[in-house]
Amino acid sequence: MRIGYLIEPVAPVWAITLNLRTARLLGVDDIWFSDHTKSAFPAAAWNARFSPMARYVTSLDAYLDPTIALARWVRPRGPVMGVAVTDVVRRNPADLARAWMSLHHLSRGRVVLGIGSGEYENTVPYGLTLEPRAARLADTLTALRVAWSSPDELVTHRGRFHDWQDARFGLPPLRGTTPPVWVAAQGPRACRIAGAQADGWMFILNDTGTPWHTAATQFRAAAEEAGRDPRALHRSALLAPLLAPDDRVLDELCRQPFVRAIALALPGASWTAAGATHPLGPDNPGYSHVDPAVFEGERFAEYSKLLTPELIRALLPAGTAAQVERWLDPYLDAGLSHVLFYAFAAAVKPALAAAGLREQRRLIGRLRRRRPGPLP
Repeated sequence: MRIGYLIEPVAPVWAITLNLRTARLLGVDDIWFSDHTKSAFPAAAWNARFSPMARYVTSLDAYLDPTIALARWVRPRGPVMGVAVTDVVRRNPADLARAWMSLHHLSRGRVVLGIGSGEYENTVPYGLTLEPRAARLADTLTALRVAWSSPDELVTHRGRFHDWQDARFGLPPLRGTTPPVWVAAQGPRACRIAGAQADGWMFILNDTGTPWHTAATQFRAAAEEAGRDPRALHRSALLAPLLAPDDRVLDELCRQPFVRAIALALPGASWTAAGATHPLGPDNPGYSHVDPAVFEGERFAEYSKLLTPELIRALLPAGTAAQVERWLDPYLDAGLSHVLFYAFAAAVKPALAAAGLREQRRLIGRLRRRRPGPLP
């Protein structure tokens, strides 16, 4: 098993540096920056009473561009770094081809491009459209590979969304290599695209709209149909576990506003599976289709009343390192090879953050001793 750490690259810069140091102290294999135009969480969840960092990080929307941040922090002898994830709506393949081959050269091959079909809060408020999601993703990946496979030659690509005639991409591969591309995919079409075209697949485990085993079956089948060995591809899952040494600390952690915001961002299907009804309804598609503005102000306080510690424990993996490892067992046994932890320690009380990070280090040690099982 390999372990990653996902950081929100929100200003000020020293706060990002602090998160990077935390990642290295945890001993993770790779570090990732998210790519948002504005936060996926409501500002009401960011409260100086619960997190002293809110006095210094004054806005959750103050995102640095992750490609520029990676150019600042990635090092040829440092950990692998990536973006988890950018999208094919805001970023066109010509721009991606140049930017990521540049990072590949500058880092001597230490970057990973994570890419997906896009999320509501990054696109729709800015006049962009998400649909059709899977078709645009497939066309972008094909165009990206075409650009990287034809250095300094005239390139023609006929796609549904990108039509190139006599284009040129002069930056060559680095010692014959191109940046690895990991695709974030939840639905069956996107999972098949990941299996057929990507070097890795990224899945959000807390989203129960499409179960892991169903998605993994689609991923494996598409890889095999494309003549690829799915065991040679990375299978990653993003996870935001509530790690605590005992029930008392865990209950207090569940009452933190930012933890409640994470639970509210989950789709209605996740709430239904936990025996509850999401305040936006059971058909609410969750984080990728909903503007966090719907949770602002009094609505956040109103919806938060529904989130008892018991419900949050049912919605999110929670407990000690051993308990969260047991929660992960069905996925580890079914081919999960990489766990990407979401870094939210700075958003809760310092004592809770310290206890959670100690437990997270224990969990990382336990996961390193595991070997992924066969894909379903």
